[in-house]
Amino acid sequence: MRALILTAIIIVIAFVVKVDLTEGSIPLTALQTKNTATTSLCEKEPHYITVQTIEGDTIHSLFALHPAKVPMTFPERLQLFYQLNPHLQLQEISPGEHIKLPLSFELANNCGK
Repeated sequence: MRALILTAIIIVIAFVVKVDLTEGSIPLTALQTKNTATTSLCEKEPHYITVQTIEGDTIHSLFALHPAKVPMTFPERLQLFYQLNPHLQLQEISPGEHIKLPLSFELANNCGK
């Protein structure tokens, strides 16, 4: 009987680990509540251009070819890049792919100021 219970526990733990590794962290985001009505009005939206990549393109080379219109640090621009292209967080840039390059920030709304 102990072996059966131990086997069931191991299977449950293995399933939880598998789900965690394939779908990301155990869904704690469901516990976080956002007020989307107020956050969407005050978020910054970047200006961007769409470019088609060629063989050998990297994020660094694309940023160098298309500089930002306003001064921003590389981490800030990289964060905007991944917001615009979330599919590239876990994969390389493929030749012929159309991606969005951030150029600057613009406030979507002045948030009452």
